[in-house]
Amino acid sequence: MKKVLLLLAVLLVVFPLSARPKLEFAPRGSIYISSVNFGIGADIIVNPMKNLGVRVNLAEVVFGDNTAFSLNAGNIFSFSNLDILYYTNIANIFSYVDIVFGLLSQTGGTTIAVGGGLGLEKYMGKGNYIFLEPALIFSDGPFTDGDLTFRTSFGLKLGI
Repeated sequence: MKKVLLLLAVLLVVFPLSARPKLEFAPRGSIYISSVNFGIGADIIVNPMKNLGVRVNLAEVVFGDNTAFSLNAGNIFSFSNLDILYYTNIANIFSYVDIVFGLLSQTGGTTIAVGGGLGLEKYMGKGNYIFLEPALIFSDGPFTDGDLTFRTSFGLKLGI
């Protein structure tokens, strides 16, 4: 028992506690408007610092004109994306800037996506948040031909 308490004390000194959980699971729904599609997916968010997070797409199913499924890979909308979340604090609503970078590589070439948006989230207690995130994503390559996609995502961030 002493070893466990000593380990917890060391972790509290090395990794100071912040309001945000260090790891979050985020089930979400997304609406993509370039051609109208709807996606259901999940993300993993790692928050190494108080106001910086990194989000990776875990899985997503997209319905509409281009039905697709991706399991930590890429589809024409979510790509194999890496989002950087920079958190700011506005009253009781935490907002963040979302910077999007993604690649979709298939036979025939690679498509690149860059973009960003603003996320609004409301703290729901115990490290959980509800969020709404509009973003613009520009993609260019053999599969998109210079598309501009408006993505609106909404869902939960569950602290682990």
